[in-house]
Amino acid sequence: MRRAVVRLLPVVTAAALVLTGCGVKATDIPIPGTYPSGDTYSVRIEFGSVLNLPDRAKVISDGVEVGMLDHIELIGTTAVATVKLHTDAELSKSTTAELRQSTILGDIHIALEAPKNASGALLGNGDVIPVSQTIPATNVEDILRALSNIITGGRWSDIQKLVTEVNAAFPSDPAELDRVNRAGRAALHDMATHTDELNRILTSAQQITAKLESGRGAVDRILTLGPDRAAGLSDVLLAVVNLIISGGPLAKNAGDLLLPHIGDFRSIVSVLAPTAVTAGYADLTLAANLDTFHTLLKEKIIPFLNAPDVTVRNVSAADAQADQLIGTLRGIGMVP
Repeated sequence: MRRAVVRLLPVVTAAALVLTGCGVKATDIPIPGTYPSGDTYSVRIEFGSVLNLPDRAKVISDGVEVGMLDHIELIGTTAVATVKLHTDAELSKSTTAELRQSTILGDIHIALEAPKNASGALLGNGDVIPVSQTIPATNVEDILRALSNIITGGRWSDIQKLVTEVNAAFPSDPAELDRVNRAGRAALHDMATHTDELNRILTSAQQITAKLESGRGAVDRILTLGPDRAAGLSDVLLAVVNLIISGGPLAKNAGDLLLPHIGDFRSIVSVLAPTAVTAGYADLTLAANLDTFHTLLKEKIIPFLNAPDVTVRNVSAADAQADQLIGTLRGIGMVP
């Protein structure tokens, strides 16, 4: 008997080495309970994540085990789980798949759930449940990790600080708080009773923003060139102010020079003013006078001198007329 065992050892060792070299896992060994019994068909289920999903995970529908996970493969960024389902498991193509846990610390299984009153075609061999109809697992580890982050990450202290700051913002005196409350209600009531004015303000603001939008190029140019231009303008204004300040002593000296002679300047101006007025109106009458004088020379004097036409018809005593002419001239001040 010992010889038979010794003889079988190399054979068993070689078989184990062959199996190991082929990458065979313990779950690949056909042990009862590790594969679905009876006739089956394959369905592929797409998940966004299959973290912690064990090999040979159970497939359960309505609390009944209907199959088992066969293998998982990664296609792009999608994990595709191929399951073997019993042929008597009739599921609609609208069935959803979810990774669940039976207990808090239990293994994850695949739960298939068909919509209520589901109708239409049924899942068959080779069909796919797309990722839009699957829900990844929300296991206890992730929940505990999230709670730990909330508790130890300072979130509660931030909330406590926020509540403290809000309480500090309100007055501690109840009467003052009531006054603030009444003022707030009055402001809201005033706004509610003046909706027309609010609409007008909002309409005006909308028109202004539309105007700014239509003149975006000009606004951009102002914002781009404005700072440099404003800086240059400030320098120019500063130079003008310095010029005015520097002109102060000069103005004082000019005042000392002009003030003693202000009376003479006033007399000169009073004399020159009528002349200036006459000269101002001269340009309006000079043209008319020149035209009249030109007409007199051209039409009267020059023709008379060129061909004087004088006819003496009568000579009488002119003494009386001469005396009358001299009296008239003396009357108007032309003759003394």
